Amino acid sequence: MFTIEQMTVGAWKAECYALTNEAGTIVLDPGAEPQRILRWFGDKKVVGIILTHCHSDHIGAVNELVEAYGCWVACGARDVDGVADVHRSGFDEEGIDYTVDHVDRALEEGDVVTWGGDSLTVLNTPGHTPGSICLLCEDHKVMFSGDMLFQGAIGSTAFVLGNDADMVRSCARLTELDPALRVYPGHGGPTTMRAELPMLAFIVQRAMRAAPHNPSWREGSWW
Repeated sequence: MFTIEQMTVGAWKAECYALTNEAGTIVLDPGAEPQRILRWFGDKKVVGIILTHCHSDHIGAVNELVEAYGCWVACGARDVDGVADVHRSGFDEEGIDYTVDHVDRALEEGDVVTWGGDSLTVLNTPGHTPGSICLLCEDHKVMFSGDMLFQGAIGSTAFVLGNDADMVRSCARLTELDPALRVYPGHGGPTTMRAELPMLAFIVQRAMRAAPHNPSWREGSWW
């Protein structure tokens, strides 16, 4: 049986997810309040942690969970340096020095994380940070979007590592996904791809109109 549980943590109200099946629990973005998260998990068997990106509000409880459960840690390959030194991301909280002691797996486009009978496929969606990823669970028609996509909004590119052209490419990519997907974002409540497609298409079309002869957002790739 596959279950999704959600807890809002920290001053930035980030969403931490627990994905559980018969083999154990994978945690997404344990951003703060480690003792509260540990109480929430109770006797869960936590096997791994995946970080959707390197900002401090999504990584702040990682070390405590690793100490408690001995679990592995994974994040997007281009954000490994950012989780090791959150000050590089340009999004750090005054007086708090969040770092992740180690990353066991640097995730690339198309990588599949499998535990028990379930799997998460990695989609590279840079823009908010260089290594931002979404995680697609096709069997259950759900996607975990981190700070790439929210209900009625996309992630900010105003931080040090943000990139507008990358964000437009990532928006274009998401328009190709199954509209039936239920989306669990890094902040706020769930939505669906169908609900967000008009906004994503508008962002891409606006970028095309704004720079028809300078299509820099088309350059590069998602992998």
